[in-house]
Amino acid sequence: MLFVALMLSGSKLFAQRYVNDIFSAVNRTTNVVYDSNRAVNIIPPSNPPIVTQNLICDIYQPAGDSLCKRPLVILLHTGSYLPTIANRQTTGSKNDSNVVELANRFAKKGYVVVAMNYRLGWNPATTNQEVASEQLIKATYRAIQDVRNCVRFMRKNATTYRIDTAKIIVGGQGTGGYVALGLAAVNKRSEIETNPKFLRGDFTPMVNVDTLGDWNGLGGVPFFNYGGEPELSGDVHMVFNFGGAMGDSTWMDKATLPIVSLHCIKDPFAPYRTGNVIVPTTGITVIPSASGGGAVVPYANSLGINNKINSRTYTDPISTRAAAFSGGVNNLYPFWTVTPEGSPWEWWDRAFVQSINFPSPGAGRQADSLSMLTNPFMSAARGRAYCDTIVGFVNPRIVAQFDLDADGADSIVVGSLIGPANNASVSVTNDSTKNITISWSAACSYPGANLSYSWAITDTTGDFSDPILEVPTGSSTSLTLTEKAVWDLLGTLGVPVGGTAKATWTVFANNGGTEAQYSTWNITLTRANTVGVMEVDNKAAFNVYPNPTSGVVNIASAQKVSAIRIIDLTGKSVVETNQTKIDVSALTKGIYFVEVTLENGAKSTKRLLVN
Repeated sequence: MLFVALMLSGSKLFAQRYVNDIFSAVNRTTNVVYDSNRAVNIIPPSNPPIVTQNLICDIYQPAGDSLCKRPLVILLHTGSYLPTIANRQTTGSKNDSNVVELANRFAKKGYVVVAMNYRLGWNPATTNQEVASEQLIKATYRAIQDVRNCVRFMRKNATTYRIDTAKIIVGGQGTGGYVALGLAAVNKRSEIETNPKFLRGDFTPMVNVDTLGDWNGLGGVPFFNYGGEPELSGDVHMVFNFGGAMGDSTWMDKATLPIVSLHCIKDPFAPYRTGNVIVPTTGITVIPSASGGGAVVPYANSLGINNKINSRTYTDPISTRAAAFSGGVNNLYPFWTVTPEGSPWEWWDRAFVQSINFPSPGAGRQADSLSMLTNPFMSAARGRAYCDTIVGFVNPRIVAQFDLDADGADSIVVGSLIGPANNASVSVTNDSTKNITISWSAACSYPGANLSYSWAITDTTGDFSDPILEVPTGSSTSLTLTEKAVWDLLGTLGVPVGGTAKATWTVFANNGGTEAQYSTWNITLTRANTVGVMEVDNKAAFNVYPNPTSGVVNIASAQKVSAIRIIDLTGKSVVETNQTKIDVSALTKGIYFVEVTLENGAKSTKRLLVN
């Protein structure tokens, strides 16, 4: 019977993964194209009106991480569906200071983070309320589709980026908050095509699924939407927003995703509770009765959407402050600011922004002035402090939703066993020139994984807590044993020549703090006839004591011993002597065979455990 396993101890580093910042550096891959789709042409003179646009993202990963599957956090920037500066704001892309800060903060905890751009485009100068509403709801709808297609891209490349596709979280700021909340709730055609808010004066829907595709990014007329890959899921599992609002709280039902929200009470761009969304430059209402965090989260809690998150008790200082500010509403953090502010977590280089003269002379100075009106105390230190609060509030709830602090939450994704095949029958002799090779695929194929393995065999119960044999193999994904080593092992287990034994084997993988077990395979071993040597009864031939030992081992035999060899599991002789008292303290811990040759030429073997 053969058993190989590597028993690994837990690591303090991984015990705190996702809870604390455990990585000191982050690797950022920029401008990855995750999709191409049809977009509104925002370049004057906007001819043609619809163009094909590559959609890009930045991917942040903890440097030096060896885990195979990590939860994914997708971050959505603000910007009113227009480019930075052209939107009269200092922010509006994946490169915004607060987006970069949050991406690094989550990645240092062990997450993979995607900061994605989505399709932009609408006419903010229109004073026609119906036209403005339709353009904005379509912009939000396109962005929701983009998130779904970004998720598909990450699923398709889950092995490359080592994504746990069962744990995908989307967080949005400001405009991105509108997208995240819509993503969480919109899951029926009727919610977008029959809602009175989003019907034209002639009662036709502003968003037609047959034309624009569905909220998953699928279908539609190719002129307006290149449908995503239907074989891949665009599903996410949780959202959070800091700023922004939900277009209509009636979208919410028990199928809505868990929601965590941070919101400024005096946000001038999105109602904290329920109110109209107004375009500041024109004063027209574009979304009547939208709902911010102050309305959405209590409703989500009442629907049971957040039950998993609410099963925990949060006693950290940030959660304590949130409870005080919100009147005890779970998963809601209201920011009470002195002046009307919507995004105190933002900051920018004022001199640089003021120097920008595109798309018109003085555009950067105008954007800086307008942004300062709603963020009058702006500074990098202040913005980072707010980012600390965002991560400090949201992250424990992500951990709770996905049990990321539970034992085994950061388990390795193991490969597959290769050979011998499952239920194989293998015959071995005592021929030391013949080998058996056991092999398995690598647990992770990415560079720098520093994995180690062990092969293990036990009886058919599959209980590897006390294996018959365990062999560490380091980084090797195969193990070669001599047939004689296996033959001798079967003898020490009482299997006679010509007899068979059934066993179960597996492999354990370790990445320096986390262990994972492969599936188990069955094997039948036959102890074939001897090859050219006389076998004697192991029990009567000699004794090995003490066994196990870490020092001296004694060999006692009723017959005269002419030679003694201690052999490792690969068939290599590590000790050759005729002395019956042997110091084995220099040997590596593990299982060995003591082969005794008697004066009459007969050989006998017993196991020795060096500990």
